[in-house]
Amino acid sequence: MADETANAQGTAGFLFEMGVLKNAKRTGWWFTGNNNPESIAEHSFRVGIVGAVLAMMEGVDPAKVALMCLFHDTQETRIGDIPHIGRRYIEAATNETVTADQVSAAHPAVKAGVQRVVGEYESGDTPEAIVAKDADKL
Repeated sequence: MADETANAQGTAGFLFEMGVLKNAKRTGWWFTGNNNPESIAEHSFRVGIVGAVLAMMEGVDPAKVALMCLFHDTQETRIGDIPHIGRRYIEAATNETVTADQVSAAHPAVKAGVQRVVGEYESGDTPEAIVAKDADKL
């Protein structure tokens, strides 16, 4: 029973942390003069829609692509939204490392599932991961 309670609390903590994404703004837009950029959650939602549509057009699994798109920036609750140009100047933990920490106390199925989705996205080795990354760029 203690493990179930700990897993439930860890999973709830992860879900609570993901709620932060709706308040965290995408910082790269500030460089363009946009003083009210979209939140990371808004960005992830749109990337999910774009990714699912692209997947349908490409003949790959749209649900898998949408899931990868949904989770592709969840690490930003801990490391922030580092603009692409800024990444060359800092050494940050990998997204897989951040994700592993985020779900470390979650239910084992949640932990394994989230890590699998993020790992596949980051590896970019599958057709779905390629489509998800394309959706993020669009």
